[in-house]
Amino acid sequence: MINAIGYVRCSTDRQEESLDQQRRSLESFAKSKGWKLKAIYADDAISGSELKRHGLDQLLNAAKADDVEVVLAWDRNRLARPKDAVDGLLLERELMQAGKRVIYAATGQESDGTFASGLISYVEHYQNGDYLRKLSRDTMRGTVERARRGCWPGGPIPFGFDRLIMDGDMPRRIVRSTLDGGQVVLEPTTERLLETLPKGKSHKKQEHETCTLIPSEPSRVRALQHLFTAFAEGLPTRRLRDELNAAGFRTSRGGYFTVPTIIPMLENPAYVGRCIYNRRTLSKWHRYREGASVERQDEGVERRPQEDWIICDEAWPALVEIAVFDAVQERRARSKASRCHYRGNAMKSDYLLTGLIFCGVCGGKLTGMTQKSGKGYKTRYYTCSRHSAGHKHECPKRYTVPADVVEQHILTIIGQDLLKLRNDKQLHTQVQDQLKRLSGGRVDAHEQLQRRLADLDQQLATLRDHLLSLAPDTAKSLGVYDQADRISEERTRVEAESASVAIAQPTPPSIAELRKRIAREFDHLGEVIASGTIEEKRELIACYVRTIKADPDHQTVHIGLYPTLLSQIVVVSPPCSWQWDVLHDLRPDRPGNTSPNDRFRRGSLKGPPQSSNQTDRTRRSGRVHRSLWHRW
Repeated sequence: MINAIGYVRCSTDRQEESLDQQRRSLESFAKSKGWKLKAIYADDAISGSELKRHGLDQLLNAAKADDVEVVLAWDRNRLARPKDAVDGLLLERELMQAGKRVIYAATGQESDGTFASGLISYVEHYQNGDYLRKLSRDTMRGTVERARRGCWPGGPIPFGFDRLIMDGDMPRRIVRSTLDGGQVVLEPTTERLLETLPKGKSHKKQEHETCTLIPSEPSRVRALQHLFTAFAEGLPTRRLRDELNAAGFRTSRGGYFTVPTIIPMLENPAYVGRCIYNRRTLSKWHRYREGASVERQDEGVERRPQEDWIICDEAWPALVEIAVFDAVQERRARSKASRCHYRGNAMKSDYLLTGLIFCGVCGGKLTGMTQKSGKGYKTRYYTCSRHSAGHKHECPKRYTVPADVVEQHILTIIGQDLLKLRNDKQLHTQVQDQLKRLSGGRVDAHEQLQRRLADLDQQLATLRDHLLSLAPDTAKSLGVYDQADRISEERTRVEAESASVAIAQPTPPSIAELRKRIAREFDHLGEVIASGTIEEKRELIACYVRTIKADPDHQTVHIGLYPTLLSQIVVVSPPCSWQWDVLHDLRPDRPGNTSPNDRFRRGSLKGPPQSSNQTDRTRRSGRVHRSLWHRW
């Protein structure tokens, strides 16, 4: 019996057959052919233009099995509605290259690789993509018109608002988000419950209906107004986040409030009753530009210039006063201006272990945090990024790891390991060979210039013989005098260049002198490491440290080092009475790995950073260091 697998998909536009109908059609088709339908993979509420789908990936993986011969779908538009028809052809080709027959139950067509089949497939994939292209154009036209009238253009409902669905001027339903991420549908006058939707499902309005915003229940409105007022008075966003979460409020998707979710709320003009559409484009098909829908050739989020925005004031009741909203925007502007913008937080951070140290509770990254005392003393810590962001359900532990202690300990053991190279004969020989190679280039240049001088002298001697054998007028007419002048000028230039090269040519030191110089440099190794830049220190630490894990339950920091560093333990007692044991794990990272010393000897690893006048940004006040102590 022939084994087959099937694929069904339901798009978000609700104009296609349902998943259950497609499943029954595939089962009936397979039964009529005498095939065994082993499995059916599905994607629910996902557009066919999205080629990265979970159900489609499962289908492609299952098609690699040898016992499967046929792949069934209801139609080509269920498999994909690609923006480029070639993408649909490549998808079918991937299935056929796995040795599978691709058959569509609605028409009985099979993609068999022939010219006729390929032509039909290309035309249908183009038509399927063109359907979404036209749908996107029509949808954008309707959305733009609704935004001009002050209707809600779409997207998540801002916290503090409910969605009011209108039929002309008649209110029909109120849609309100619940704490678990679901929705409830209420009768607009009495707020009687009409329908409850679970998380992941949203209430759909009819095509002829419109949507606007109205204030939600009073507790949410008061919390939103307090958020704006408190921020305008100077309260930090983290405190506001904690207050919202502690009061039991959640986002429209049922999640906890975080700083990244509060910042857009503070900048949302919807809270003063202003509807703004087209600040950014998410559609992969069209963009709204200069009053018209223009087809996009690229994809992704695109921020639109302000002249393309559609703005409607007093579109719905305002929840925040204009004066308070303006004060919030002024504080946001000052906050943005006071920060230098980099690409990534690690580039502007002076914490050396960023990207290497992780939380032992949730596995998230630890980020740097600086606390300033009332007297102005700063203390640097590492703390769990998930807990700090407000995701306390993922990481309930609140703890800090003293940054200076762990960083200085790692730099100390790196310095001790590098000191082993102080009397390394192989290193001395390698440095001497390198100096000889560098100076050898100048020796070669000097020899080439000397050979050129000898050649020019030979040419001048030949011309001298010609002048002796020719009459002066004949020699002048033949240009012998001019040729002699040119050769004399070139000889003077080459001779001067040869002399300068000979003066600048260095003399490599002997091996005994080289050992003394290297020993003197290693005696100041600590100063060299301390004077390095943040980037140089991170590069050096990355050669030794594989990963670091903080364990707050046992108050330990486990440091995984590349072999063959010695195992040591440092106990740190900061002022907050924490006691951190820094433990080293010396397991090899993977076969063939070598220690930094071995790589240094082979020349594949640069030595410690060179000394510079740059101030070490990690150096802190003496008072902070006196409050921390080490015991080996």
